[in-house]
Amino acid sequence: MTQPVSPSRTTRRRVIAAGLGAAGALALPATGLLPATGAWAAETRTGRRAPGTHQVSVVVRWNQAVMDAILAEYKIAGTVFGPATVNARALAVVHNAVFDAWACYDARAAGTRFGGALRRPRRERTLANKNEAISYAAHTAMRDLFPNQAPAADSFLRSLGYEPDAAAGPDTPAGIGRRTAQAVLDFRHQDGANQLGTPAYSDTTGYVARNQPQAVAAFDPALVTAPEHWLPMIVNGRTQKFLTPQMAVMTPFALTRPDQFSVPAPPAYPSTRLSDAIEELLEISENLTDERKAIAEFWLNADVTPPGAQQLWGRFVSARDCYGVDEDAPLFFGLNMAECDAAIGSWAIKRQFDFARPSTLIPYDRRGQQIRSWGGPGQGTVTMDGLHWRAYVPVPPFPATVSGHSTFSGAAAEFLRRFTGTDSFGDSYLFKAGTSTIEPGLTPAVDVTLTWPTFTAAAEQAGISRLYGGMHWSFDNGPGLEMGHKIGRVVHRKAEDLLHGSHA
Repeated sequence: MTQPVSPSRTTRRRVIAAGLGAAGALALPATGLLPATGAWAAETRTGRRAPGTHQVSVVVRWNQAVMDAILAEYKIAGTVFGPATVNARALAVVHNAVFDAWACYDARAAGTRFGGALRRPRRERTLANKNEAISYAAHTAMRDLFPNQAPAADSFLRSLGYEPDAAAGPDTPAGIGRRTAQAVLDFRHQDGANQLGTPAYSDTTGYVARNQPQAVAAFDPALVTAPEHWLPMIVNGRTQKFLTPQMAVMTPFALTRPDQFSVPAPPAYPSTRLSDAIEELLEISENLTDERKAIAEFWLNADVTPPGAQQLWGRFVSARDCYGVDEDAPLFFGLNMAECDAAIGSWAIKRQFDFARPSTLIPYDRRGQQIRSWGGPGQGTVTMDGLHWRAYVPVPPFPATVSGHSTFSGAAAEFLRRFTGTDSFGDSYLFKAGTSTIEPGLTPAVDVTLTWPTFTAAAEQAGISRLYGGMHWSFDNGPGLEMGHKIGRVVHRKAEDLLHGSHA
């Protein structure tokens, strides 16, 4: 799974931007270049790394605009979390529109909706035209996906030197961008995600939990009717609902069907295998080191959620390898189609098994027994009744098996490995002492540096973080990573076909 692969066409066609001087960095959008100042937030908002001298492309800037829109939607909803499936789909739709617009100005690439029918003549294939078409495509898609954020999308488009409502012929860059985006939107409005539902993305499958909701602080095992199945909790007065179960039947990009890749069924309850899985999590909780806590919290991604973390992987690669528009358009297209198909594939498994989270099955199973475990923020390891066991991090509202984090991360790692032609990554993060939001001022006691020499290592750490956090089982993680790698492979293959002009 980590053997070297040949670089894709785009890595051999790289536009070297590292040599741009100060004059180029300050050029106006009409020249095909975009301002790149030290204040630009895409590389600094999360604190993962300082901005370098690389000239960021318009693709990366629109990627950040989507993430900002997602965070703004969280603020409206009064939450720090959102459905990873909806986020993955939104990023995929925007970058699908971006790719299809860009493909019209490439010599060979075929778009997903029009193929090569809108290809522009050689004289029009300038960087300025690509930037304009991409920007109008992304803007059109964002306004459709995030109606509340339409003013912000308009403002960002203007900051790039374009007018949101400017008249444009169908074969102008603005017209090409709008046409390709609308075609992608028309297709995706019928993909089963129920974006246009009331409310948006509401369940269309009729899912009903097999256990009645319970308050986190008053868990009663006597009320549990199916301990091995997902149990919605009442958190801060809000009753959890299975987020977007209909994504299990959404139309994928490269998968032949949502459940193309399966995983082994979770163990029966009760069983020796499940008892071993419970013991594993109890041992982890009893021995939570600062490094494990840092890993659990870092990959919690409370500000972006998966697949937001994987956007930073893509940005790091873009800056590391000095990518321009001609690399970033297919890079973020393939990355986000992989993330969206990972969402669909993992949700198909979650819907199939509807398996319980450790946060409900462990208290149910170990009630009345004395255990050693993490006792809560600042409490360290304590002896408690198993009924009171709790996860280290907040637990999201949907079933456990299979881990979405693992599937998202495996898919991203595999796609990026194949796209770049190497598993080498090289990113890192400094988790500063006392900056935990779960144990503020206490954890970690000293700085902890998380490093990822390879994409595979990053994916594996993302997966194991869910065990350290107490929200997933080991049988959720390993199979999720494996399925993610399989998804990354088929997405890369289809994306490469499009890059070479094949349009099915």
